[in-house]
Amino acid sequence: GGALWARLVAEHVVHASVDVDMILGVAGLKSEHSEERLVRALAEGFLLPYQDLDEHKTAKKDAYTGPEKVEWVSSKAGLRTKLQKELAEAQASAECIRITRAWSNQPSNIGTPEYYAAEAKKLAQKYKLKCRILTEAECKREKRGLFLGVGQGSVRDARFVIVEYAPTKAKKKVCLVGKGITFDSGGISIKPSMKMEDMKHDMTGAATVMGAVILASLWKSSNHVIAVMAFTENMPDGDAIAPGNIITARSGKTVEIINTDAEGRLILADALDYAQDMKPDYLVNIATLTGAVSVALGKHACAVLGNDETFIESVRSAGARNGERIWPLPLWDEYFEDMKSDYADMRNSANDGNGGTIRGAIFLKQFIREGQAWAHLDIASTAYSIG
Repeated sequence: GGALWARLVAEHVVHASVDVDMILGVAGLKSEHSEERLVRALAEGFLLPYQDLDEHKTAKKDAYTGPEKVEWVSSKAGLRTKLQKELAEAQASAECIRITRAWSNQPSNIGTPEYYAAEAKKLAQKYKLKCRILTEAECKREKRGLFLGVGQGSVRDARFVIVEYAPTKAKKKVCLVGKGITFDSGGISIKPSMKMEDMKHDMTGAATVMGAVILASLWKSSNHVIAVMAFTENMPDGDAIAPGNIITARSGKTVEIINTDAEGRLILADALDYAQDMKPDYLVNIATLTGAVSVALGKHACAVLGNDETFIESVRSAGARNGERIWPLPLWDEYFEDMKSDYADMRNSANDGNGGTIRGAIFLKQFIREGQAWAHLDIASTAYSIG
């Protein structure tokens, strides 16, 4: 599908007719997948490649952006019915993925917390979703100390955004929490300069849950889906939090800061605590949380950790059905032992760098209430790629 799109674009084709029978006839010789799955893969491959990266370039853009009309044809009535359904769903999926990609690719001087809050409101209006935006002042009243602490060193105000798809008679309530660090310098524990420009992507968790809640509405999900996005910036000025500081979370627990570059787990802790007030059946957080996940899994899979094996397996299986590789890592209590603090309830980082992905997750687990099914997706190595 992707190769087909590239060929049409290369030749500036305006109208095209795609013989699905012929393509699937060739693909089917090499695949154990069903015809329906191959149709879906073809549609996704065709629809996903295009992404406009020229927004901030001054050179004149080519007016041609792709075919105006593509007709998918088949001599099989059953396949035509499948095509209609799969193309419609793939089109909706591609639309939401493009929103997520566009958010993630914004430079941090444009993609600020205020910018994403405003964009979320516009998108919520477009797709007829509920939207609520909390300012720093409102977060202070709720005593979201960890979330606000991360942004202390930035001149930009933080924003906490909730977007909600609420069908009547919903079967289940699913809350998706996304990390939205619009730029991560590392704070006082500043990062190396090499590839620091990629830290504009540190809000891809929030971008992902925004795309997901829109997709739930387009697919008319029978579940109540809520996206919670915590947007702030991690910078190292004179007001920034420093190693050794102790901060109180929204839940009332205290955290000793060991590493200000372990900031994503701080904002997620307050966001997860807030999300549980809405009593979801299932809680999932998505975050570019640790560089360690790339050591564990490379760029071929994201990690999943959580407190409910059945739920974790359902998340992993859902990913497998949709071509998203998700691999479980353990979350044994022993990993928390050397994150205990002499001065506070816990540290935000361990004494050594071992098991970094698990340590990030075990920190978050301290803020998950008893009985709450929860899964954490660490997408740090799969969130973006220019390869």
